[in-house]
Amino acid sequence: MNSQNLVCVHKGICHLGEGPIWNVKQQKLFWTDIIKREIWIYDPVGNSSRIFWKGNLQVGGFAFTRRGAIVLCSDKGIYLLNINSDGLPNTEPSLLFDIPLSENEMFNDITVDPEGRIFAGTVSRPDFTNGTLYCIEKRKNPVVVLNNLYCSNGMTFSLDEKYFFHTDSNLKRITKYDYDSRTGEISNPGIYFQGTSEIGSPDGITLDSQNHMWVAFWGGSCVRRLDTAGKVVAEISLPVKQPSSVMFGGYDLNELYITSACENADNISTGYCNDGTFLGGPLYKICPGVTGRAEWLADF
Repeated sequence: MNSQNLVCVHKGICHLGEGPIWNVKQQKLFWTDIIKREIWIYDPVGNSSRIFWKGNLQVGGFAFTRRGAIVLCSDKGIYLLNINSDGLPNTEPSLLFDIPLSENEMFNDITVDPEGRIFAGTVSRPDFTNGTLYCIEKRKNPVVVLNNLYCSNGMTFSLDEKYFFHTDSNLKRITKYDYDSRTGEISNPGIYFQGTSEIGSPDGITLDSQNHMWVAFWGGSCVRRLDTAGKVVAEISLPVKQPSSVMFGGYDLNELYITSACENADNISTGYCNDGTFLGGPLYKICPGVTGRAEWLADF
């Protein structure tokens, strides 16, 4: 796929840029820098970005709610951040669910299902063992959906809402499950995509309007498009080695945003290694010739 229309829309270096979310109502993109404990916002109208929130939580993933608040899934549990009429945080985050996390464990990537539940997975750094995927629903205790994961990462649902996809980056695998939207239960796992060390690790994912999946390949310097059978059908080459996640945005949802990270760089201020390799940190945008699907809002 032609990468000529790829543009860098945020040149700042994120330590671990992740979890991009397009807010349809605000027509802005939000993403987190996990390690720096920041959430950023990009306004395409003014082509400007700024810090939206900064606190003491390492937010691995977040979701907007139906009433306009934000659920933060972090290294200290799950919190609710209220937003005022100007679209800005107006209080300190309040604890929603005090989920017991082991030392060095934190929430990593999350998604929202059609009914407003949150699926949120954890990772333990640096050992990458004993990760857990939770299903979180209002007025209910969090439910363990999967355990013994290595690096719970990108998730999405098929267009017909019959299937759920979950990424374990350390296994370089995306697993496809049957999904029951009525109960939120998943079952009958099967391998949708199995990668190799040579092509990088599948990280953040999103679905387009043709039921194809877009996948950021950490360590692979690219984003790949997979068809319904999990076959690579297109590739976008990137100037960074560590793209971390993807999300469709723009008024017509025809723009693909790509986050990246400088984590493990010799110089985390610039994102470069001593050998000249640029690991990443900026935010990119490209028009891939297909539209995406708006994310569902969480019911909290």
